[in-house]
Amino acid sequence: MIRIGTLCYVVDSCTASPATARAVGRIVEVCSPPYDAPNPWQYLPGTYYDVLFEGWTFYCHADKLRPISDPDVEVGMGVEAPMGREIEPAQG
Repeated sequence: MIRIGTLCYVVDSCTASPATARAVGRIVEVCSPPYDAPNPWQYLPGTYYDVLFEGWTFYCHADKLRPISDPDVEVGMGVEAPMGREIEPAQG
């Protein structure tokens, strides 16, 4: 499940209406909880999310979204680095 506030990349293989196509290949923000296909006879079955892009709200199939952020991550917590070492947050 993708959480509200998560930034996601919309994959290039996403087929969209002309209005929605401007979000394909871009970063969007998830703004709704997941829901089932609005109309199973017109849309692919599965889970959908509403996403924000340039002031517009679009719906997007979950398979076409790639999360790139975690809205619940604690600022200042260490980040796992390659080779199992931890990167310490900057002091300031």
